[in-house]
Amino acid sequence: MIGAISSSLPQGPSPSQDASLIITGQVLAVDIPERLAQVSIRDTSLWLPAMPGRYYRDETNPGLVRVLVDATKGRPVLVLGPVDPRPPLVPATLTAATSTVATVTLDGVAHVLPYMAGAYGTLPRAVWVSLDDWGTPVLVWGPSAVGDQSAPPPAPAPSDGATVQVVQAVGPQWSGSWRATRSAWDRWNTDRYGGRSTLYQGNGHGSGPMVGLATYGDQLVNLGAISIDRVQVAVRPVGLASGSPAVTVQGSPHGSRPGGAPSASGATASGMGGLLDLPGSVAEGMRTGAVRGLATVGGAYSAVAGAGNGDGMVLTVTYTRRA
Repeated sequence: MIGAISSSLPQGPSPSQDASLIITGQVLAVDIPERLAQVSIRDTSLWLPAMPGRYYRDETNPGLVRVLVDATKGRPVLVLGPVDPRPPLVPATLTAATSTVATVTLDGVAHVLPYMAGAYGTLPRAVWVSLDDWGTPVLVWGPSAVGDQSAPPPAPAPSDGATVQVVQAVGPQWSGSWRATRSAWDRWNTDRYGGRSTLYQGNGHGSGPMVGLATYGDQLVNLGAISIDRVQVAVRPVGLASGSPAVTVQGSPHGSRPGGAPSASGATASGMGGLLDLPGSVAEGMRTGAVRGLATVGGAYSAVAGAGNGDGMVLTVTYTRRA
């Protein structure tokens, strides 16, 4: 009786056959929210439940994966993970940054990520980006001497002259205030009201004349804009005890902190709180690279938040580029 029952039940493989329960396939796509992977096995494509893994999914890498096969039916049932997982830290290209997030290109796709503080210098530049257990970029770790080694995006089709309008945030890479009586940067209220990155203007409470400066490096000219149609800058008060009169903002050629007093010229705009529209001539200077920073040059003693203090001096840039 026992023998008859045993022979009627599905029989699994013997221990010597265990290895055949795992086969190799090629990953074609990954649906992270659904925890699924599309794999190609013996010229057949199918979606399967998948374990977390940093899967390769570009044409330059076969993206081999191990797949578990049902012991009784012989059908693939689960993607166990990549044969050779992608490293947890990969090179990418940093193209733009605000005070809190950075835009990086990896595998031909742009990602907006938080980033670690560091000397990133002129953009674009190579950086290290960390991946989570599914291979999704999560954090910019810092500058890298190795460029993005992922597959480049396909060459665009020949342009027919079409254009597209884009809105992008561009944050200051550095900001501070020049105090004329000290002939030095950041020598006023460095431990309050936002600290060293705050932009002051005017003369008050014994400060002597001051000018604030926020620098944006080459981020604006690197947009590749045909035209910059509108630029707004976030001018946020820092809660000065004496009040916060409007600041006057003027374009500056400095893309990084100068060694001495800052220079500024051209049209100005004044305001406090919210987003301040900059003159069209300043926007055009940003497009050509003639304007790489903004200075606070008003006569009334006041101050606005700078780099790393919320959205202080972050630009909202509306521009036109080729499609």
